[in-house]
Amino acid sequence: GMVLTDIFTREELKVIDNFLVLLAQVVGAVKALDEFTDKLEYYAARDPLTKLYNQRVFWEFLEYEINRARRHGYRFALLVIDIDNFKVINDTYGHGFGDTVLKEVAKTLRESLREGDIIARYGGDEFTVILPYSSHDQAFRVANRIVEKLSKLSITFPDGKKLRLTVSVGIAVFPDHAEDSKRLFTIADNMMYKAKEEGKNRIILPTDRDMERVIGEFGKKGTLIVEAVEKRRVFPVFQPIADVRTLETYAYEVLMRIEGDDRVLKAEEFITVAENMGLVHRLDYIVLEKALGKLSTSNFKGKLFFNLSPRSLVLKDFTDNLIRIVRESGVDPERVVFEITERETVKNIELLKDFIRRLRDEGFSFAIDDFGSGFSSFMYLKHFPVDYIKIEGEFIRSLISSKMDMAFVISITAMCKHLNIKTIAEFVENEEVFNEVKALGVDYVQGFYIGKPVRKP
Repeated sequence: GMVLTDIFTREELKVIDNFLVLLAQVVGAVKALDEFTDKLEYYAARDPLTKLYNQRVFWEFLEYEINRARRHGYRFALLVIDIDNFKVINDTYGHGFGDTVLKEVAKTLRESLREGDIIARYGGDEFTVILPYSSHDQAFRVANRIVEKLSKLSITFPDGKKLRLTVSVGIAVFPDHAEDSKRLFTIADNMMYKAKEEGKNRIILPTDRDMERVIGEFGKKGTLIVEAVEKRRVFPVFQPIADVRTLETYAYEVLMRIEGDDRVLKAEEFITVAENMGLVHRLDYIVLEKALGKLSTSNFKGKLFFNLSPRSLVLKDFTDNLIRIVRESGVDPERVVFEITERETVKNIELLKDFIRRLRDEGFSFAIDDFGSGFSSFMYLKHFPVDYIKIEGEFIRSLISSKMDMAFVISITAMCKHLNIKTIAEFVENEEVFNEVKALGVDYVQGFYIGKPVRKP
């Protein structure tokens, strides 16, 4: 018969074994949680294929580097690197060979960098590098070294052809090009695309014209947001969350949209700019009010999940306003769940504790959104009474291809059962993933397989 070593490498077996031993302890004693979370966080931090940091951790490091550079007054650079023609390689020779290429590139990147430089696999064939203490010239030199090393890399194709790899690189420097993480990334990413447009295999530092163009985009959005608040042009859409066993709609997550001049904008397109402008809480109020209004005219009897930006929690009357809006709507607080994301690590735990305590007293429930996407997830669990955990969609999406992600989801599910917390899997996009999630014992599911966001519940 088949033995486990046919499916897993020895190294992976050891890891899974450790997981299971730890799980036994966790379910037996929450004391083991700390040790368990250290291990989990290592795997949650790494891309299983290249062993580089993953996108979630990259953002944590970028924030950290910005704060450090600001305190100590130095420059640092961000590189966004993308393999040229990777899609062609994948389509021609298959994903297995594509993976080999990605591993080789990751290895070459590691060899081209200093000890303190941070490399991450941002996604697909895109890599990001943070170079602490680095000026424009130094960044350009490092990028050049990477390009040269890669051009010397000779990869033999399955059909015997030899291949020379090239990459397109975009650079942005803190604080010269931007002073916040999202903007810095946007600029480097834009420069990478510019390199592609100019014929690939090149490195681009932003010129003043480039900067004007990118900043112009931000400016346009700013105007749009101010108008959205004044003219109440933000509106809710509702995405169903279903019971995994019956597939009946248990709740809707309320998502924010803005009615633009020529199209509807999704939250991820404007939320950063809105946060930087200090207007998110105003958008939150309008969406909450409109969504509760729709609930009162609908036959739906379930719950509504709302996202709150941790930045709003610091505001003095935010809690009072939430309570007032729900009271005025006549909707029972028992039906309202607030999702707190840990994308933005909350600096002030005490503040968050008060906030949650007050709203729980009123009868509201809480969910942690994107659970596992950063380092604070487990800390949240220790400090706050939580009713639901929404497992970060990236883990769910790659459940079937990544044993690490599978182990992570198994562990979270087991832990939540033990702590009496309901689990919700996000990004359930097809039947295969749905069946897997169901088999793992997750309670609720959300994603395109269940239903896309709609205008009314």
